[in-house]
Amino acid sequence: PTTIELVFSRSVFLDGDAILDFISALCKKSEEELSNQDDPRIFSLQKIVEVADVNMNRIKFIWSRIWSILRDHLNKVGLHRNIRIALYAIDSIKQLARKFLAKAEIASFHFQKDFLQPFEEIYKGVGSNDKEDIK
Repeated sequence: PTTIELVFSRSVFLDGDAILDFISALCKKSEEELSNQDDPRIFSLQKIVEVADVNMNRIKFIWSRIWSILRDHLNKVGLHRNIRIALYAIDSIKQLARKFLAKAEIASFHFQKDFLQPFEEIYKGVGSNDKEDIK
């Protein structure tokens, strides 16, 4: 792996506060990249998904705080005016949800509901004509 790849894959070794700062900064960078109307970039969005995946085994308290930050960002990106970007975000949420819900130790219905909440928010936020595109 390249040095830059190691930054993301080794985020699992950050302490609780550091991972929250890292996720927040990554979401902010992703917002900047996606705000370019002519040429939105998804590098940071891709890395957000990778970091979420490798950090999914953290204790519930930390993971729920990580998810809160990610959920807010993915909700916004899922409503991006560029349909390719929006669909990428929705697919990313779907992939993370599958991995998370497949975990045997997940017993908290409330947290499962919280994890699936972005789908509801995105669905509410899109126009009726666009809903067929995201199904």
